[in-house]
Amino acid sequence: MQRITFFCLLLGGLLFVASCNTPSNGTPDTTDQDPTVDQADASTVTDPGMDSNRPYTITVLDTTVKSPRKELTGKVNGVEVTINYGSPAVNERNIYGDLVPYGKVWRTGANEATRITFKQDVKVGAEGAALPAGTYSLFTLPQDKSNWTIIFNKTADQWGAYDYSADDDALRIKGSAEELSTPAERMDFALDGNNVEMMWSDLAISFPVAPAAR
Repeated sequence: MQRITFFCLLLGGLLFVASCNTPSNGTPDTTDQDPTVDQADASTVTDPGMDSNRPYTITVLDTTVKSPRKELTGKVNGVEVTINYGSPAVNERNIYGDLVPYGKVWRTGANEATRITFKQDVKVGAEGAALPAGTYSLFTLPQDKSNWTIIFNKTADQWGAYDYSADDDALRIKGSAEELSTPAERMDFALDGNNVEMMWSDLAISFPVAPAAR
């Protein structure tokens, strides 16, 4: 009986040591991740603020950064659109005129510049300016809180606005600014009727989209 007990104790010890020495699977430290997101399913999580009746979904792509990378997919006015963006939080900061300065091109999000993809040729803005199908970096230029320019730039992949060049602009249009009755803690995009809309802090910036062939 003593030999059996000793063997069981020895076997248990060996199993414990083996489990402690198992190599890491490379999963990143989650201490700085967004606590509102289920980390185990981060690649397929639908934004918890989504209304299932809306014609789009928002997927959280990366929660390892303070401003999670998200992707909106859906249809606006019958046009398939994808928007890939970093989603920063207000964190009790002054946003417009401070963190987002007036008179300067803004990446419209965090980290990499926001990218927008139209699956077909479109008309955008109140004047219905033509924009070919494709993927563009989406910048904004606020002159003040109510005066915004939307910029579609042909260099889709770039970090922030550090290397932004107006020479690569495909199109500039005017955006509409509206005060939000309920402030948005995180910057997010939405498809509202015929409009693409960006909401952050106490402001929503939008522009209309329509198919080019009409």
